[in-house]
Formats: sequence, C-alpha cells, structure tokens
Amino acid sequence: MSELLLSARHLTKRFGGLAAVNDVSVDLHRNHIHAVIGPNGAGKSTLTNLLSGDLPPTAGQITLNGTETAGLRPERIS
Repeated sequence: MSELLLSARHLTKRFGGLAAVNDVSVDLHRNHIHAVIGPNGAGKSTLTNLLSGDLPPTAGQITLNGTETAGLRPERIS
C-alpha cells in the first residue's frame, strides 16, 4: 500500500447554523490521484480550505505525515 500523506477524520465546519462540511473523512496517499466532486455549494472549497489550514475545523482532526495540524499556520502546513 502507498504512503499515507494526509488523513482527515470527522471534519466539520459550521458557519453559524450552516454545516458547510459535515463529518467528512478522507485519506490522501502519495502517487495517487484524488478528486473531490459535487454540485455548487456542496462544500468542496470549504473542505480544501480546511485541509490547507486556511480555515480551522469546527470539529475533527487532520494529520499530515502523522503530525496533527491543529494550531499550525497555513504556510507551515504548505
């Protein structure tokens, strides 16, 4: 199996009463192609912003190369 680079578990992002991303889990592996598809307003950009550190999750955990990203600045995650 290929190397796990990034793992997200139970990610949720709420903006007031709106859940833009709700309980999403995903694993990204080295040398694999990954895609996120869905209609407008499905939360694709919000998910990307959560994974990059541009937005903090309301709930859930993200690990990059085995290290939790909570509290890291987006440029450090990059």
